[in-house]
Amino acid sequence: MLAAFRHRLWWSRLREQLWFRPAVWSLAAIGAALIAAAANEFVPPGLLPDIAHDTLSGLLSIIAASMLTVSTFSLSILVSAYASASSTATPRATRLVMADNDAQNAIAAFVSAFIFSIIALAALGVRYYGAAGRFVLFVFTLCVLAYLILALLRWIGTLSTLGRMNHTIETVERVATQAVRDWCAAPGLGARLVAEAGPRAPGAPIHAPWTGYLQHIDVAGIDAAAKAAGASVHVCVRPGTFVSHQTVLARVMHASRGPDGPEDLRAQVAGAFVIGRERTERQDPRFGLVMLSEIAQRALSPAVNDAGTAIAVLGAMARVLVEGTRRRENDDEAPSEAVVEAAHVTIAPLDPADLVRDVIEPIARDGAASIEVALRIQKLLALVAANTEGALRAAACAAAGNARDHALEGLRLERERALLRAHAPKL
Repeated sequence: MLAAFRHRLWWSRLREQLWFRPAVWSLAAIGAALIAAAANEFVPPGLLPDIAHDTLSGLLSIIAASMLTVSTFSLSILVSAYASASSTATPRATRLVMADNDAQNAIAAFVSAFIFSIIALAALGVRYYGAAGRFVLFVFTLCVLAYLILALLRWIGTLSTLGRMNHTIETVERVATQAVRDWCAAPGLGARLVAEAGPRAPGAPIHAPWTGYLQHIDVAGIDAAAKAAGASVHVCVRPGTFVSHQTVLARVMHASRGPDGPEDLRAQVAGAFVIGRERTERQDPRFGLVMLSEIAQRALSPAVNDAGTAIAVLGAMARVLVEGTRRRENDDEAPSEAVVEAAHVTIAPLDPADLVRDVIEPIARDGAASIEVALRIQKLLALVAANTEGALRAAACAAAGNARDHALEGLRLERERALLRAHAPKL
């Protein structure tokens, strides 16, 4: 089961790579260019119109020459867009921008059309096609042209937004909202929530094999291994935690052999934790909000001094916290991963206050001298408090008080401080 989990995770990451879709489409294009010759075996001679060799060669030559230029130009635009997202927003958002479906589809269409035309021209040159094959190839070529026209029109629309600040903020907001919704649907990632155990908690500890960010936990795999061994496992850390060799990832408590579980079970449990160099948002609802916070912090830096972008990010944060945690009836959006019920696994809960405290505090600190940012923080935290409950609402109120204190220290004019005091008590 752990092997299947690794394969699913590998496959999901592979599909996000920029080269993957063009490679798959190019293979399909090669197959389409070569399979056209099979028409000679199934279609009687003279049944289909005989397309002249020069007609096909001219069309394919035009496609090959134009698509090579368009592909090179488009890739240069993508590189510029990714550099812009990294330099103007945050480097952590670059991977999300690279996974844009419209951009990947456009590049895949241009590259595969170029490969199709080159392979077809080479096959025409060696007389690979008969009369029926040339007609089928002509139909394929017309279909490629029609799709290229549609792809170019969509690519024009994509170019108007790709790499822009608004597009980057929207991309991060969408990912963050989905991560928060997944957390609300399964706060324990499918395991039962139990308060974090202390350093002297029972059970055989499983330490991190190397240093990095905990990216993913296969709770279903841990549960299956624990069930087979008649054991129970407590997961001590959440995805997004930076772990090292001294970090206890989990504790295994075996029912028949005391606290020291068998080595094979401990190895299976250790294999269910994926540790990498970078933090990911798949099981970490905090990371998307952290990326938004980093965008706002860069905008508030003295070199940029763009309070408008910081205000836009605050609005995105409010939508993530309100819409992501809202319980909606007849909600058609399912969690991005299947939720399992693991009877043999417990996990430490995520403090909802982390969703607010860790992302609002840096913005309040860096924007303390801006009355516009200070007021917007108070208004949006009041909105979050009004639309949430429990620990998240209390965290919003506490963050508003801290932000007010930062602003009262940073604002120079008494009338601005008075204006802030007039809005702050509304929370």
